[in-house]
Amino acid sequence: MKAIRSTLTLSISILCFFLLSSCSEEHTSEPSEARVNAISMHDGSGRLAKEFHVRLANQFAVTETTDSSFIKLVDLDARYVVWSKTLVKLPGTACNHEEGEHHHHDHAAEAQLENLSDEELLELQEAIQAELMILINDLDVLLSRK
Repeated sequence: MKAIRSTLTLSISILCFFLLSSCSEEHTSEPSEARVNAISMHDGSGRLAKEFHVRLANQFAVTETTDSSFIKLVDLDARYVVWSKTLVKLPGTACNHEEGEHHHHDHAAEAQLENLSDEELLELQEAIQAELMILINDLDVLLSRK
């Protein structure tokens, strides 16, 4: 459990480093391949996150609070909440919330993303998605042990 938290803390630190980095590279009117890939990866992470959160909620619904796996579900949910704050709207993209869905944007984080090059933006999205994949894997492992 401590190793997972250490990995998550390290990943968040890396993400913050990227967010605080700046770049003087000028952007052209047509998006680069890296930007297109970053946007696609961001959108994919959003879809995967929704699926993960539904699976997690469904598992909470069928797990008794006295079950030994309940606290692990609580931990996964807490880690998901921390992770979800790293998935902010990318510069130049439209808001794509569904009807009734929570509508909050971290404008400070969005402003920092504008300073990143397209390649750095893609690297950041890869790191964010890798963290999500760890959460998904941890849920899969937990469910496979039931």
